[in-house]
Amino acid sequence: MIRVGWWGRAALMLVTMACAPLDALAQPNVGAGPLTSTLPEEEPPTGGIRIGRVLVAPGLVIREIGWDSNVYDEPTDPKEDYVAAVVPDVSAFSRLRFMKLSGYAGVDLQYYKTYEPERNIGHQVRGRADFLLSRVRPFVGGGQTHLRTRPNGEIDTRADRELNELSGGLAFEISPTSDIYGATYSLETVYEDSFEDGVELATTLNRTTYDYTFGLRTELTPLTALTLSGGYLEDVFDNSPQRNAETFTGNATLRFNTDAVISGFITVGYRDLQPVDPLIRDFRGFTYSAGIYYPFLEIGRLAFTAVRGTEYSFDTQEAYYLENSFTISYTHFLFDEIDAQVRGGNSFYNYGYTVGSVERRDKYDVFGAGVGYNLPNRTRISVNYEYSRRFSAELPDRNYERRRAYLAWSIAF
Repeated sequence: MIRVGWWGRAALMLVTMACAPLDALAQPNVGAGPLTSTLPEEEPPTGGIRIGRVLVAPGLVIREIGWDSNVYDEPTDPKEDYVAAVVPDVSAFSRLRFMKLSGYAGVDLQYYKTYEPERNIGHQVRGRADFLLSRVRPFVGGGQTHLRTRPNGEIDTRADRELNELSGGLAFEISPTSDIYGATYSLETVYEDSFEDGVELATTLNRTTYDYTFGLRTELTPLTALTLSGGYLEDVFDNSPQRNAETFTGNATLRFNTDAVISGFITVGYRDLQPVDPLIRDFRGFTYSAGIYYPFLEIGRLAFTAVRGTEYSFDTQEAYYLENSFTISYTHFLFDEIDAQVRGGNSFYNYGYTVGSVERRDKYDVFGAGVGYNLPNRTRISVNYEYSRRFSAELPDRNYERRRAYLAWSIAF
């Protein structure tokens, strides 16, 4: 139930696929939690600095340096500003005789020239240890993220939010290509001094999620892996116990290695969400998520993401909403190391799952284009323009348009 908004996932996936080294799409560890799922299972084959038994990879992500026409996503009288967002970070990986260690640490720096209250320094830290005891492999992990960002497509406020993960489990190798596992994690979500439409987010959204999962992962071919899993999830709200809910899930994930023609993943699942409040309708239905990368005839590359799932609303009268979204980008190689990229996305937010609430559908669209230069270390520097808009027929105060012009670059040292 804890998710980044569609635009955050889409941006992350597009940056990962279009700008970052392909090693970033490596297979994740089995049973990983929401924060530690980005840590790799194996040592990246290229890049990094070797220090004894540890591979260290420092980097710098320039997420944006440019202009924003609507800093606060306002329907009228929008405020524009010059913005810079930079993330210096470092990843580390070590494989010992009886242990495998992976970690990440980064600092998120956001600067606004005029609107100083939006400036922020955040951080991200996560790590995992796998104990390689023959076929039995216990693992533990944890992480913390403290950022000032828009947490999803519904909330316009750049909210101070902290996520704390503690995870662990046990994997058992049943064959050289297959593992069964059981895992659990707790994820604490904490908002601080953040408001949306007069609603204090700490009151409605602070919660702890407990997840228990059992699964099987098997390599179908040297380039594809299938994971089947089922689990139980419980959300416990700190200040709004009437929002508590339990969820039963089943998922199938097909993941493609970076050496395959198509790389990325496709997840299809079924979700049974049961709120404790009898006035909130249950949700039973299929969900999915996908992130696909495909090189097109050696003259371009195609990236596609899609999401369908539930997300808690900050408005207790709405309880939760159903999100359906997709993004697609195409990058065409022009000449030498120069390319051009176009991208677009669409998202719908369906409301009306509380008895007495009015059914409605909000819409969000984004379109963009850019020109990039590909460097020898397989990173890409680009100049971009983006236009986005949100439309709600029932709530015109939530409508807005936004334009951005910015430079982006993921630098590998």
